[in-house]
Amino acid sequence: MPDTDAELQTADIVIVGGGGSGLAAAVSASARGMRIVVLEKANVLGGTTRYSVGSVSAACTRLQRRANITDNADDFRADMRGFIPEFVTRDNPRLRSVLAVESGITVQWLEDLGVVFAGPFPEPPNRVSGMHNVVPASRMYISKLASAARRAGVTIRLQASAQKLVTDASGTVVGIEYMHEGNPRQISVRRGVILASGDFSGNKELRKKFLRPAAVAAIPINPVNTGDGHELAKQVGAAWRNMDVLVGPQFRFPRAPKMGFIDLLPDWSWLARLGALYFKFAPSWMIKPLVTSLLIANMSPSERLFHEGAVLVDLDGERLSTVKAADSLAEARDATGYIILDERLARLFMKYPYFISTAPGIAYAYFSDYVRGRPDLVRRAASVAELAGRIGLSADRLSASVEDLQSGALYALGPVHAMLTITEGSLAVDEHCRVLKENGQVVEGLYAAGAAGQANMTLKGHGLHLAWALTSGRIAGEMAARRFPNDAEEWITRGEAAKPMAAPDHSSV
Repeated sequence: MPDTDAELQTADIVIVGGGGSGLAAAVSASARGMRIVVLEKANVLGGTTRYSVGSVSAACTRLQRRANITDNADDFRADMRGFIPEFVTRDNPRLRSVLAVESGITVQWLEDLGVVFAGPFPEPPNRVSGMHNVVPASRMYISKLASAARRAGVTIRLQASAQKLVTDASGTVVGIEYMHEGNPRQISVRRGVILASGDFSGNKELRKKFLRPAAVAAIPINPVNTGDGHELAKQVGAAWRNMDVLVGPQFRFPRAPKMGFIDLLPDWSWLARLGALYFKFAPSWMIKPLVTSLLIANMSPSERLFHEGAVLVDLDGERLSTVKAADSLAEARDATGYIILDERLARLFMKYPYFISTAPGIAYAYFSDYVRGRPDLVRRAASVAELAGRIGLSADRLSASVEDLQSGALYALGPVHAMLTITEGSLAVDEHCRVLKENGQVVEGLYAAGAAGQANMTLKGHGLHLAWALTSGRIAGEMAARRFPNDAEEWITRGEAAKPMAAPDHSSV
């Protein structure tokens, strides 16, 4: 679709954010014949989805059935709650039921769009294998969704920053103001605006207001996520939920300076299907070489290193507490430091169960993998003074910090950062992703998906944030497209595939 100012004056739906949830909303809504505009403030699509490992946890999928795995939404919902015992009293059981019921449908929907998954893989304490890993990498979501959106005529405008929601006298959202290349623009909407703008981890003021000091100091993994949707919706009376809830900070190594093998693979569905078959039938020793670049490029180092005696130091060489190691590092200078090991520890972390990092359910990366594949992260020295010189720390301070390490050579693993992967606080939404006010009333014409529309759910466990991003995006797009009651009759006449989605059954909640 041509991207001209004249054609951008009106739309059926405007979506704020071009990550996984926003693109899922665009594809879902465009299937209903809607005129869609996506506003993405970055210069590329992808949002936080492109930083993810790519795992989606789901129940009742085709891959599970092919593997003779019996699963159901009730068990999946219970497994999800098992990850968050401290937040159960603040949970949103109705929304979690939506995720439990709809996640498997989302996986099938993505497969139909050309996304390929390997698995399902186990992740204890889940009862059955339900983690589906995209092949070859998370960029596949963005590639396939963006292609489907463009084929459907969706207008995608990059470097377009939403500024204000426009409402009528009744408070219904009827448009949006945004900036593009320094110029103010406005679009009128017929059916609504979907906020798919991510979390607020990149907004230091909101972090200071709601989160503990370590989270304020941590480095956001996606600094572009500045809570734009949160702020826009608040201006029209929307409620915020769980703004103080956080999973993290967590350790992250910097990304590899060179792209790995998986990063270089093209996004061809037929090639991905071959890759999925390889994951299914190849022995683990043949799979590991293909995923080692992922393991050592994007994963967090295990805190078991510290349980076995490794030392965490800051950029001044001072030893940090490892009781809450990531928090300690977050509050250090630049939220950056090094993990120091001696020869004994280096040898210990050469084989299972002593791994440096893991791709859940697939493989493990050991110290030797980092030595070979990430030499930029490994420094070896015969003495404390030599090691201090190699990584630019004070020799005296480092010597005092590592006095417990007495076995042979010393190694510095890092730099390592304390990073904020995602904040859990978001807008209040109902089961149809409609944004709610404090009194529970709907903000007409406004929807939210992904981290912007997570409501009271805390999504701890691999694959749940991405599952919600893609599932809620799909639902929000469909619900916005069928906002007016008379649309139901129109879609029923268009055949089974076009019938409106039935409301989830929450009778067992």
